[in-house]
Amino acid sequence: MPDLVIDASVAVKWVSPDEVAADRAAWMLADYQRGTVSFLAPSLWGYEVASGVNKAVARGDLVEAEGREVIEAILSLDMSQEPLPPPKRAYTLARKYRRSVYDSLYLDLAERRRCEFWTGDRKLYNAVKMQLPFVRWIGDYDKQPA
Repeated sequence: MPDLVIDASVAVKWVSPDEVAADRAAWMLADYQRGTVSFLAPSLWGYEVASGVNKAVARGDLVEAEGREVIEAILSLDMSQEPLPPPKRAYTLARKYRRSVYDSLYLDLAERRRCEFWTGDRKLYNAVKMQLPFVRWIGDYDKQPA
C-alpha cells in the first residue's frame, strides 16, 4: 500500500464539493478507506485543516455545526502525523523553492519518506512540479486498483 503525503487543501476538498478537483480528492479518501493507500502529513496538518474548515464556514460553504462535525471526522482519521523538520531545514527549502515555510514541511516529509506529495494548492504545484516530480496535483489523481 503506497504512502501518500497529503496537505490540508486535499482534506478541505472532501467537504467542499464545489471546489476544483473535489471529486478526485473524494476518490483518494475512498482509496484510503478501502486500505489501498495510507496518508502521511507533518504534525501541523490538523491545524491547517482546522484553518481550512474555518475558512469554509466563513465563506458559508458549511454552517457552524457542520464545521465542528467535519473537524471531528477528519481529525479522527488513522494517519501518521510526522514530526516537523528543524526550522533551518524548513527555511532552506522555503527559500530554495520560493514557497512558504508551511509548504516546505510537506515537501520535506515527502522527500524524506520517498513518497508522493498530493496537494490541492495549484500555485504550490505549479511552482515546484518541474523540480520535484514527487509533487502531484490532486486533479490528476486516479483511483487505485482494489
